[in-house]
Amino acid sequence: MKEIYPEQMQMKYSDEYKSILTMYDGKELSQMTFYHIFPGLDLIYNKFNTNISPTSRNDIEREYVEINYCKRGVFECTMSEGKSLFLGEGEIAANINKIQRLKSIFTKGYYEGTEILIDIDEFEKNIPEIFKPIINNIKELKNILLNNEMGVILKPIKEMIHIFDELYYINPDENKLYAQIKVLELLLVFTAIPINNENKKKRYIEKEQVDKIKKIHNELISNLDKKITIEMLSKKYNIGTTPLKIYFKEIYGEPIYTYLKDYKIHRALHLLEETDKSISEIAGIVGYDNSSKFAKVFKDKMGCTPTEYKKQKVHLEHQRLFGVEIKQ
Repeated sequence: MKEIYPEQMQMKYSDEYKSILTMYDGKELSQMTFYHIFPGLDLIYNKFNTNISPTSRNDIEREYVEINYCKRGVFECTMSEGKSLFLGEGEIAANINKIQRLKSIFTKGYYEGTEILIDIDEFEKNIPEIFKPIINNIKELKNILLNNEMGVILKPIKEMIHIFDELYYINPDENKLYAQIKVLELLLVFTAIPINNENKKKRYIEKEQVDKIKKIHNELISNLDKKITIEMLSKKYNIGTTPLKIYFKEIYGEPIYTYLKDYKIHRALHLLEETDKSISEIAGIVGYDNSSKFAKVFKDKMGCTPTEYKKQKVHLEHQRLFGVEIKQ
């Protein structure tokens, strides 16, 4: 089923049970690892270190149902009419490869998660007899998806997240049977949960609002040393404070000030690792009035002071910690 992904992904390895597709954007390597758990069903581990999202082909005659779980990052999907949906951490999305997307990106510059990709016809022929009832549920899900032009994103549902997390941390190379059992359990739970307004993520965002929030985001990260309030941004960009906060969290996965606090630490990590600037200089660049306040915030987040961090021979892989792209 790996053929649904276009030339953006290059084949690195393939055998009867496992395939690895990679993509290099000039800075970081991204990878999709496919485990062919059953004929007609793949368990996929996604690990992207880029804003670029590979687009699945929609010119294939067969219909594939995708179920995605976002572990880290934010996936942004824009449809032909300009509306966007955002899959954030802990959320689960279902869609079908026939859905027409205008574009899709990883908003924060990274994305990790697991995915179930199902060829219903092929899977139906090979699923164990005891699990045959799942097929009817999957077919019902397919019809729901065909009637939802943007697919379906579910709010975090603890029963499903628990199984997805187990799948995320197991190694299917070492225990294929366990992976098969957990995938079937996931499908049983997923297809038993009603896809209704109570469980569905209700919000899509119009292009005009997405563009405003991204301009606000760029202003904030380009002026870390300035005190910019939500009220100031609301007035400047002609958007209410409440929708500003709601949309920002939807698009970037965190409340404004939580995101900005993490971004400042991430920027500081770059400066500590890549420049000879003093701690007080760095504190000023990332918007702290004095180095002691900066050191406290840094230690709360990193477990050590900026000075201690700078002295470490091996620095932490900050892109894996925060992911957000830093403007030089």
